[in-house]
Amino acid sequence: MQTPLISVIVPVYNVLTYLEQCLESLRKQSYPKLEIILIDDGSNDGSGVYCDEFAKKDPRFRVIHQNNQGLSAARNRGIQEAKGQYITFVDSDDYVDGNYVSYLFDLANKNQTALSICPIKELTRKNHVINYGAGYSNKVMSTEEALGRMLREEGFTVVAYGKLYHRNLWTDVSFPEGHIHEDLATTYRLIEKCPRIAFGHSAKYIYRKRQDSISDDKFSNHKLDIITFTDKMCDIIQSKYPYLLNSTNLRRMHARFSVLRQMVLAKDLSTSQKAAKEKIIDYLIYNKEFITKNTCATTRDKIAIYTIIAGEPVFKLFWKIYSLIRK
Repeated sequence: MQTPLISVIVPVYNVLTYLEQCLESLRKQSYPKLEIILIDDGSNDGSGVYCDEFAKKDPRFRVIHQNNQGLSAARNRGIQEAKGQYITFVDSDDYVDGNYVSYLFDLANKNQTALSICPIKELTRKNHVINYGAGYSNKVMSTEEALGRMLREEGFTVVAYGKLYHRNLWTDVSFPEGHIHEDLATTYRLIEKCPRIAFGHSAKYIYRKRQDSISDDKFSNHKLDIITFTDKMCDIIQSKYPYLLNSTNLRRMHARFSVLRQMVLAKDLSTSQKAAKEKIIDYLIYNKEFITKNTCATTRDKIAIYTIIAGEPVFKLFWKIYSLIRK
């Protein structure tokens, strides 16, 4: 069996508390031919220094320092620097199982695919573990099936990590710089390039839910990127795969629920943000049948839409209770 070089790209920004566990999990990978590229994106908490010291112990690690430009720019820099035939991403506050890379490569190699995917485990703030691969089995998916499952989050999601990509997939694709929720603008484009995608049911990537992560900090206008990118993604997928209409409709609603949840929990909103919030609420209520008559919708989805119809305070209470349960 061929053993191609695989590049692991790790953007690093102010994660000193979690960095050791992440880097140790990569150092212990069973796959024998790795380069691990650490992109220090202008850290000021000592993370960059820690990366330098760690790399001295293992020649597979390479550190690149740059001024802070954001996650997209750090990932793009890693892609530019990568020498591997395959690329995977690991966020520096997460960690992976010892055979994470081997597992993804074996899936791609055995099934002759340019993209392989594994589920993630979420480590909650109270150290509970949620396995998003539970109930699924190994499958070689068509493009349409993979897009549908991604939209509905059936075993995997739109996130860049937990996936192994042949480097050729990135020839004309990059992460949009200056934005967040950048995975929404890229992952579907990569899947579209693949007639076959290998999925393995074992969750090899551990995502750490943090209070101070990008998805949980104070509301800013950048959070609206999730709606912009989602609508563009759904427009393109819907035009090419009309049978995925229920899935794209549901995804549009999920994007707005996600933003609205952060808005109603924020302490202060500007006048323009309040206007954006009302526009989101109007959209959800006007398109309520995207959920109430959607065979892909879950009980949670239906409760969410009925609570927003009942009024913002009811919706806010629902999400507070749901968030407490999910911690």
